[in-house]
Amino acid sequence: MPEEPLDSTASPESEPRPVPFDPVIPTFREWAVLKAQQTELTSRMNKLRDKVAAAVQTRGYADHKGSQYIDLPFPIPVGDSEYVRIKRERRVSIVADLEAAERITKARGEHVWRRAFPPVPTLDADELYVLLQEGALSEEDMDQIMVQRESFAFRGLTT
Repeated sequence: MPEEPLDSTASPESEPRPVPFDPVIPTFREWAVLKAQQTELTSRMNKLRDKVAAAVQTRGYADHKGSQYIDLPFPIPVGDSEYVRIKRERRVSIVADLEAAERITKARGEHVWRRAFPPVPTLDADELYVLLQEGALSEEDMDQIMVQRESFAFRGLTT
C-alpha cells in the first residue's frame, strides 16, 4: 500500500484543540436522560393502569357507592406499602348542561335568562386596532394597552 504524501501546508496550529469542559453539560445530560425516562415510564404506567382498570371493571365487585374492587390473593409489598386490593373509584361531579340551561332560562323570560347568563366583557384586540385607525385611540393609548410580557421556557433541542 503506497504511503500518502505529507501535506506541506499543514501547520502545528491546525491540530485539533481540546474542547473546553462546561460543568453544565453533565447536569443537562442527566436532566435529558431523566426526561426521556419519565416520558417512557408515564406511557408504560398509563398502559398498565388501563389494563388493570379494565380487569377490575370486568371481573371486580362493586360497593354501595359504585366503586369497583378486586381483592388480591396475597399482599404485594412495594416500598413502604403493601397492596391488598385494587380499586376503580367511582367519582361523580355535577356539571351544568349549557344548552339545557339556555333553553330553560330563555323560556322563563329575558330577565331570568340575563341573570343566568350575564354579559361578560371581553377584550377584542382586533377592534382596538380598528379604533386606532378610526382615531378613537392614539398610538400612546395603544402603547399602554398592548404591552410586551416576557417569559421563558426551558427546552433541550435535538437534531
